[in-house]
Amino acid sequence: MAIHIQMSEEAEAELRKEALKNKLSAVLACILFIVMGGGILFFTAVFIVGDTPVSFLAYTPPAEDGPPTNAPTPRELTSRSAPSSSSVAPSVIVATSTSAVALASVEIDMSDGLALDTTLDIGLGDSDLGEGLGDGGSGLGSGQGGGSALEGTFYDLKQTGKGRSRKLSKLAKKGADGMLTCDLGAYHETIATFVQKGWNKSVLSRYFESERKLYASNFYMPMANAKYAPIAYELGDIKKPLTQWVCQPNGWVVVYRGKVRAPKTGKFRFIGTGDDYIGVRFNNKLALSAGERLFSNYDFKAKGGEKFAISEAPKRNAFIKDVKANKDHDHKGYEYITGVRGCKKWDDAVGGLMAGSEIDVVEGKVYPIEIIVAEAGGAFGFVLFIQDITDGKKKEKQFDLFRTNFSTPNADEIKKMLEETDCVWQGEVSNIPYNEDSPIWTAVP
Repeated sequence: MAIHIQMSEEAEAELRKEALKNKLSAVLACILFIVMGGGILFFTAVFIVGDTPVSFLAYTPPAEDGPPTNAPTPRELTSRSAPSSSSVAPSVIVATSTSAVALASVEIDMSDGLALDTTLDIGLGDSDLGEGLGDGGSGLGSGQGGGSALEGTFYDLKQTGKGRSRKLSKLAKKGADGMLTCDLGAYHETIATFVQKGWNKSVLSRYFESERKLYASNFYMPMANAKYAPIAYELGDIKKPLTQWVCQPNGWVVVYRGKVRAPKTGKFRFIGTGDDYIGVRFNNKLALSAGERLFSNYDFKAKGGEKFAISEAPKRNAFIKDVKANKDHDHKGYEYITGVRGCKKWDDAVGGLMAGSEIDVVEGKVYPIEIIVAEAGGAFGFVLFIQDITDGKKKEKQFDLFRTNFSTPNADEIKKMLEETDCVWQGEVSNIPYNEDSPIWTAVP
C-alpha cells in the first residue's frame, strides 16, 4: 500500500519566500563588502600613503667594495683621454634631479678599440650624440642641452626688448631698403666694455637675447657667412628675405658659459683666433684675446687705438713688439704661432694663431669659464685649442682641442652643413689638424 505525502500550497509558498529572502541577503552582503573594501583602499591611498614623488636614488658603494685603485673615490664625473689600445675606467652616472654622481670605476678591455658615436651638429637641430659625454657639438653648438657642454647665448646689438616688443637699439642704422646695420664704433666700444670690465652680463643683457640656447662641446668653426649664426639660433630663414629675419646677420655676439673640471694638474694655455674676435675668460681672468680686433687692447679715448685692429699689419706689429718685450701687462706670455698646416688664412689675416696667458689648474678641481665670439658683419670663423705647457712650451704640428666631451669636428661635414644653408664663405674651409685624443675638460652643473 503506497503512501503519498504532498506539501500544502501555503507551506510551499512560504518556502519559496524564504529562499528568495536568503538570495537577496547574500547579494546585498557581497555588494556591501565590495563597497567597504573600495572605500578602505581609497582612504589608504589618498589620506595615508599620499602622492609620493618618483625619484632615482644614487648609490655610491664604499671604497673597500670597489676594485683596487690608488686614486681616491671620485665624487663627480671626470674623464681623461687615452689611446684606444689602453684600458679606460669610465664612470657610471646615476642622476638625482640635475646632479651627477660617479659610481665605482669598471675596467673595460679596449684592446680592440672603442667605437664612439660622435655625430656632428653645429646648430641645425638636436644632436644625435645622446646623454652624458657626447652632447653638444662643434661650431656654434647643438640645440640639445643636459650633457657635458657649455651653454651659448646669442645677443643682437641692433635691437632691444624681446618677442614682438623688440625695437631698434641706439647702435642700429636702417637703410632705405629695410636692411639694418650696426654702428661699427659703438659696437666695438660695447664689446670692449664687456671684455675689459669684468664680463658683466648687464652690458649685453640690455640688447635682444635669443630664447633659443645652443650647447657647444668644442669650438672649431671654418670661415662662414655671418648669417649662419642667426640661422643656427633660429632667428633667420634662408627661404625669407633678410629684411624679414628676426636678426639680420651683423652686429651679433655669442657668449658661452659654464664650469669645467681640469683633467690633470699643471700649466696650460689657450691657443686660437677668430674673425672678428674670440675671447676666453678662465677662472675669472682673461686667458685669451684673439682675432682681427683685439678688444682687450681697445682704447676708449682713441676709439680704438694703435693696437686694436690687428688685422692691419702696422698695429699687429706694434702689438707683437710689446708682447716680445714683455711691455704689455694685459697680455703677458702671449705669442703668435705661425706655419701651422691648414692655417694660412689666419696667418695672412691676423698673423697666425694666438697663444694666451698661462693658467694653473689642479686635477679634479672645477673652474668657471666663459667664451665670447663676436662678429660685426661679413664673414666669421674661429678655432680654439689648449696646450699643456707643464713641461715647457713646445713647437707642435697639431694641438689638443679644447673640448668638454668626446665629440670632435669634421671639416667635410661642417662644409656640407654650411652649403645647405648657403653660408660657405667664398669656398674657404679651414682644416687645422688637431689631436684626436685631446683630453676632456668635463663640463659640470
